[in-house]
Amino acid sequence: MDARFTAEQDEIRRTLRELLHKRCGPQELRAAVDTPAGHDVALWTALAEQLGLPGLALPEAYGGVGCSVTELALACEETGRALAPSPLLATAVLTAPLLLALGTDTQRSGLLPRIASGGLTAALAVPGPALTTALALTGHDRNGEWAGGGRAGGVQARRVDGGWRLYGQVEQVLDGHSADLLLVAAHAGGFTRSRVLLFLVRGDATGLTRVRQTTLDATRPQGRVQLRYAEAELLGEDGGDILPALARLGGT
Repeated sequence: MDARFTAEQDEIRRTLRELLHKRCGPQELRAAVDTPAGHDVALWTALAEQLGLPGLALPEAYGGVGCSVTELALACEETGRALAPSPLLATAVLTAPLLLALGTDTQRSGLLPRIASGGLTAALAVPGPALTTALALTGHDRNGEWAGGGRAGGVQARRVDGGWRLYGQVEQVLDGHSADLLLVAAHAGGFTRSRVLLFLVRGDATGLTRVRQTTLDATRPQGRVQLRYAEAELLGEDGGDILPALARLGGT
């Protein structure tokens, strides 16, 4: 097996490193983390328009570059090297693959091209400090206890007038304070038939409140997401099992 990087992969690393070197000096970083978004919006636009970073691992059919997770990992490595605060991890690594894997045709065609262009940022909201469990990084949880177990706590989902409403709170959501779209894990079906589903919540949805939290690493801003019967849209078809998709995401 040849583990060397390809010429294209080396070019992605070199080009990204040069751009970040020019745009991510100490003063620029301090200014970026102090903005309400927690990152330099102009830099994010440049990363999207010049390098296609948000859509690096998305299919060309949805406006992406069509590369693999290897190229996306290299991009994350370079942004981490420069300490560049950006929505890359939350949007392109944690959220976009789930939209691609589980979304309906309408959801994929409506959301993924906007993510690939850099015009839509997204965040994955998993209740409690259990993201690693949800992604099967620290053991398997077949019943989705990490999402609240169908009991008090976590996030609960209810059908209301043909739609969905979410109630609960999620702490420590990466970019959760500023993302245009939230992908929220919630329990539906009550106590006896509870199951974990994923829901799309717009950043301006009624019943949604978000507060930026103080973090040890200011380049990775986090938000507290409060949902008080917030309007939501089910991701994918009703009844789809999201746990394998989350585990696959963790495995990549």
